Order: sequence, then C-alpha cells, then structure tokens
Amino acid sequence: MVYEEKMSTSNPMTPSMKGDQLNKFLARPVLMDLATITPEGYPHVAPVWFEYGGDSFLISTTRERKKAKNLSVNPRAGFSIAEHSLPYAAVVGYGDVEVEDDPKGILLLRLARKYLPIEKAERYWRELMKAGGSRIIIKIKPTWILSWTGE
Repeated sequence: MVYEEKMSTSNPMTPSMKGDQLNKFLARPVLMDLATITPEGYPHVAPVWFEYGGDSFLISTTRERKKAKNLSVNPRAGFSIAEHSLPYAAVVGYGDVEVEDDPKGILLLRLARKYLPIEKAERYWRELMKAGGSRIIIKIKPTWILSWTGE
C-alpha cells in the first residue's frame, strides 16, 4: 500500500494523517463515497457506511445493488472520505476488491451501531435483514491512499 506523505509537497498547509490520527478519523461515523465502474465505463458513486480494519475497508450491501454488480465485473474501486466542515480532513484512495458472503448481516449490525443511535441500530438492522437480498461484504484493500488534515 502506498501512503502519500502530503497532498502536495509544495503546500505545507496539508499535512497527512498518520497512525492513531488516521485510525481515529476512520473510526468516526463519516460517510465514504464509493466509486465503481459500470459495464458501460461510467463512474457510479454512492455514499456508504464503512469500517476500517487497519489494512482494508469493509462495506455491507447486497449482491442486488448496483455497486455490487459493478464490482462483480470490475473488482476495483475508488473512495473518498471527507469532513464537510473545517478543517476539511480527508482520506482518498483506490484499491482491489474482494467480496464475501455475510448472510447473517454481522457487518451490517456493527455499522448500524457505529452510525446510528444505539436505540435505533438494532431495529434498522432487523428491517434491512427482513427486506431480503443476498448480504455481502465488500472488502477494499487499498493499493494507493492519500490523507490530509487542515490542522
């Protein structure tokens, strides 16, 4: 995995995140904009919940979703995770994708607990599991990643 040291070597105002700072930022309930490529060659971008495991990003979805169908044809993805207010910290990158089954929605439950108030998380998880679909985990192993913070 390539970690860029700075967004721009000519701009000292954009230091990169490292170690604990990066892990802390990625543990927050910030949305990831996931980019996949359609069979026609167009980008498809969708905001998603994610979990960072130190060397990969995990996303829960169903095989029936557009992003999953795109990844079954072209198993590569790009992503952007950004603060939408000052100081505009962000992590961007791309990588190779692996897909595994998650029939019990274990990752979905963890994500619901990360992104929703605890009193709503399990109810939301149950509703999605009842809705059906073949639940999967999209695992992105970054081959290139860049981070910065405005601090």
